[in-house]
Amino acid sequence: MVKPIGRIQSTSGNLFRRSSGRRLSGIGAAGVVLGAIPAWWTLAAPGVPATVGNAFDTYGAVGFFVALATLFLLIAPDAFGEQLRFDWWPVHVGLVSVASLGFITTLIGAVVTATSFDLPLSSVFGIDRAPGLWITLIALGVWISGVAQIVDARDDR
Repeated sequence: MVKPIGRIQSTSGNLFRRSSGRRLSGIGAAGVVLGAIPAWWTLAAPGVPATVGNAFDTYGAVGFFVALATLFLLIAPDAFGEQLRFDWWPVHVGLVSVASLGFITTLIGAVVTATSFDLPLSSVFGIDRAPGLWITLIALGVWISGVAQIVDARDDR
């Protein structure tokens, strides 16, 4: 039996739960949550004790909480049994934009701090010194591509 969902017909039931954009968005948001925990930078200069920071030391924490909100938005239809009223594409675009802005702001702040100590950026943001930064960067890319698919699949054209 084919169930109508907007203009799209589906035999698999609720298309919102099964769309690849929502799945990618969820994977990316979960990656941002996990990437917030390890180090995002390591500042170590001669005569200065090494300083290690992660997302919770800066505006990167905004990305963590926005990613949690996105995961709630994606899981809520299964938990409540119906689609939320505010679960539509502009909300997803806004959430990933806020998370990206927090990431970029944190990155710029760390670059400014590193250059004030005359440290090479490769020693501050190297994969072995800042794994959380790289995990979050990749996860943000996945999240952005998922949101792009959500926007592309919208039913308001």
